[in-house]
Amino acid sequence: MNRHERRKQKKLTKEPPYFKVTDMTPFVLGSYIIKYKVPMTMINEINSQYDEATDLQNWSKNLAGKIRDEFRVDDILSEATKNTFTACFQKYLEVIQKQLWHVVLSNAWINDMRAGEYNPFHFHSSTISDVGLSSVLCLKIPDTYGVEYTKEDEPSNGWLEFNGGQQDPLSISQLRQNVQPGDLYIFPYTMLHGVYPFNGTDQVRRTLSFNCSLIKPGLIEESEMQQEYTA
Repeated sequence: MNRHERRKQKKLTKEPPYFKVTDMTPFVLGSYIIKYKVPMTMINEINSQYDEATDLQNWSKNLAGKIRDEFRVDDILSEATKNTFTACFQKYLEVIQKQLWHVVLSNAWINDMRAGEYNPFHFHSSTISDVGLSSVLCLKIPDTYGVEYTKEDEPSNGWLEFNGGQQDPLSISQLRQNVQPGDLYIFPYTMLHGVYPFNGTDQVRRTLSFNCSLIKPGLIEESEMQQEYTA
């Protein structure tokens, strides 16, 4: 670029843009994660039901977590809680404009995660559908996640992380969240997610996960017809 071109370029840069660059409409391709805030009345109810329950089925063999206490809880949850999850799953489908799917609640379980335990990155699946949604609801957290051995300004102890699988330099490939009681995340079965270990406390980090299978209307009708035929 010669001197004349540089002067011309410098003059152009002084001119204001034609419009405010904040006036925009972003479009995001790919999978969504939706976060809800659940009232503490529901959180307290679930914690009480879990703490008072006896003979819960240990669900660890069906899960990816390196966590000792993982118990199936769908039988002890109230109808109000189940209806809340159903409504959140249906709202997710409304947001992504895929309301043709029927929501069928599946298994629910609680993880009581302690220091040194962790949940490796994994995805979910179903025996009745290849398509579904899952969730993470935070029920309680410890007072501390202990020492961050490096990069204290970038904490990860006890944090939930989602991996989108897109490694493009201009994409967002990871989302790391310091979940708080009442935080509810809804996401597709196929989205990789995990929880980092923590240290320095005897308190538990408790979360509830609820799966739902998504069924096409035609399959729902076919299933109902088969039930009527065999009845």
